[in-house]
Amino acid sequence: MADSQIGKRYAEAIFEIAESNNSVKNIYEALNSLMESYKTDKDFKNFIDHPLITNEEKIEALGRIYQNETQEVKNIIFYILEKNRMASIREIVAEYLKIYYAKNQILDVEATFAKKLTKEQRERLIHNLEIKTKKKINLVEKVDASIIGGGILKIGDKIIDGTVRTQLDSLVKSL
Repeated sequence: MADSQIGKRYAEAIFEIAESNNSVKNIYEALNSLMESYKTDKDFKNFIDHPLITNEEKIEALGRIYQNETQEVKNIIFYILEKNRMASIREIVAEYLKIYYAKNQILDVEATFAKKLTKEQRERLIHNLEIKTKKKINLVEKVDASIIGGGILKIGDKIIDGTVRTQLDSLVKSL
C-alpha cells in the first residue's frame, strides 16, 4: 500500500479519536514532534528502526520521552510503532493536517514575490483571498529575487503566475 494511502487511513482514524476527545491540537503537536524527531535525529530513527530492539523496549523509551503527554497521545504513538508505521509518520502528519484544514475551512496558499511583503500588503492579500475563496488563509510567503515584479500564488494544485516576465512572454507570443 502506498505511503499516502497509509497516511490517510491512519490520519483519519487518529483525527476521529482526537476530535471525539477535543484534543485535535494536542495530538497534532505530539505527532509533529514525533515526526521531527524521527526525521532529524539519526539516533532516534536508528533506535526506532532497529530490528533487534523489541517493541516493548521502544514503547518503554517512548513512554519516558512522552511522559508529560496524555495516555491517549501515548497510545496513538505506541499504536503507530506497533503497526510498524513509523516510516510513514510524515504522511500521517500531512494527512492529519489536511483533514484539520478541510474541517476548519483553511486553505494553504504559497505566495512568491521579489521581496518580502509589508505587513499591510500581507494582510490585504490574505483578506482578498479569504473573500474570493470563502476560507481562512494560511499564507506561506517566499522571496525569489529572480522575479522582476508581480508574484506567483500557489493555491492547492492551482498556480497563478502574475509575474512581469510571464506577462512579457505572453505579449511577445501574441505579436
